[in-house]
Amino acid sequence: MKKLFLQLGCVLSSQLFFAQTRDLPDCNTINKELTEINNSFDNIVSRFKSKEDKVSLVKTYFSDFSICGENGKIKDYGKNVEFIFYFNDLNYKGGTDEFRIFFEKLFKEVDGFFKTTHQYRLSELDASRSYYFFETGKDISTSKRMIRLVLSYEDPNDTNTALSVSLIFEYYPKR
Repeated sequence: MKKLFLQLGCVLSSQLFFAQTRDLPDCNTINKELTEINNSFDNIVSRFKSKEDKVSLVKTYFSDFSICGENGKIKDYGKNVEFIFYFNDLNYKGGTDEFRIFFEKLFKEVDGFFKTTHQYRLSELDASRSYYFFETGKDISTSKRMIRLVLSYEDPNDTNTALSVSLIFEYYPKR
């Protein structure tokens, strides 16, 4: 029994070790992925309703859509829906510079794709840097489709630790 437990422990710890050391993705197919998501806004909740995460307090659904190899998660708050893609230093290797480069690469791709329909604003706080994309001709409070790209630090006083990049599509679906 001890031998089986030791072998199982070795297998699981090696899987955890390798799962945490992936390089940040190169995002070769991001335009295709953005197109699929953009074309699915109004029916995304109904499309993935069968994949509900029963553990969450907010209606949360797993999706088959991915951005740069990371599958998104849908959070349905009733009035609005968020579609979140999350990249963090627990799953990807890289320090501050690598995450900043990845963040800027995502910004260029998202800005290029949504340039004709959205404008953006940059916001910098102690613990994060964010681009808010909102519909052209509207402001952030009246836009029905918004995109947030966020680079976050866990400790605002130490920008070298606990990094994450989030790409969040927020919209108000027709129901």
